[in-house]
Amino acid sequence: MKPLAVVTRSGFIECMHSGQVCVTDSNSNIIYHFGDPNTKIFLRSSAKPFIAVAFVESGAMEKFGVTLEELAVICSSHSGQEFHRNTVDSILHKLGLNEGSLQCGSAEPYNQDAVNQLIKENKSPSPLFNCCSGKHAGMLALCKYYGYSTENYIDLNHPVQQLILTTIAELIGCSTTDIIRGIDNCSVPGYMISLHQHSYLYSLLASGYSAKSKYRNSLGLINKAMRDNPRMIIGDGEFDTELMKGCASKVIGKVGDDGLYCVSIPERNMGICIKIEDGSERAVHPVIIRLLQQFGVLNDTEIENLKAWAFPTVNDHKGAVIGNIYPVFDINNPLIQDFTIGQRIE
Repeated sequence: MKPLAVVTRSGFIECMHSGQVCVTDSNSNIIYHFGDPNTKIFLRSSAKPFIAVAFVESGAMEKFGVTLEELAVICSSHSGQEFHRNTVDSILHKLGLNEGSLQCGSAEPYNQDAVNQLIKENKSPSPLFNCCSGKHAGMLALCKYYGYSTENYIDLNHPVQQLILTTIAELIGCSTTDIIRGIDNCSVPGYMISLHQHSYLYSLLASGYSAKSKYRNSLGLINKAMRDNPRMIIGDGEFDTELMKGCASKVIGKVGDDGLYCVSIPERNMGICIKIEDGSERAVHPVIIRLLQQFGVLNDTEIENLKAWAFPTVNDHKGAVIGNIYPVFDINNPLIQDFTIGQRIE
């Protein structure tokens, strides 16, 4: 397969990253694809905004007085900064629960300052530090709203997980039996659908209140929550947040994990999904920015704001630039050349 990106050292290709891309409009029409749009992939953390649809649709948001900022953290893969943890804790407090109710497990935060603080205080991370704690708080809110047990809410057959499965199937327009389920790293069900279906979900999120879906009001509220609160979506210095801040929330960016990334483009009602096949994160950011640039979504000033992500370098241990990571696809030229390891590239 032709690569999406190559990694160079001293002007020669050292590594290549193959992958898949699908860009879809809100009518589920494929605008562009690279690779096979029917490839099945797990949604991973990119499912969170659509899990949140079940939460908003239920009425739990109003019943418990959950704010837009708190809704954003329910959709997040947060980096464990103090304001993230406090926001998740606030949701739990409104439910009459505490972090002991979270079954996501404990995980080291992405944010280095948060890691350093734990080391300084000789503490281990609690479940609040887990990047999925917001999502789990939203699931617990559904349990409390419907009167379901909070003890086993992560189980595949728990009513909340069945509700989420049904919601995602209805958003896509398929049967629940068409969605393959597995287990995500935070112990809740994960969902496998096609790349095309995946990008379609993000086109619905882009459309928001105008989406051709019975869930349009929930999608619109989630769209607003995420765009208004980019720091909540992952955190300071992380790609999702910096992408949204760098273009004044012209797009919604959401990491999936293991080389998966999704974008909603509200001005175009478009959704983008990419999957780097080897799971590498280093190819994700320049590929996403190249797509947004070639579709005319980002202007030169915004590209400049994001240049560290758009044009990543390979550095030696003294900080000198010795290579680059280049996207090598062109949406206007499907006949792009093949590349080989060891090839010189300008």
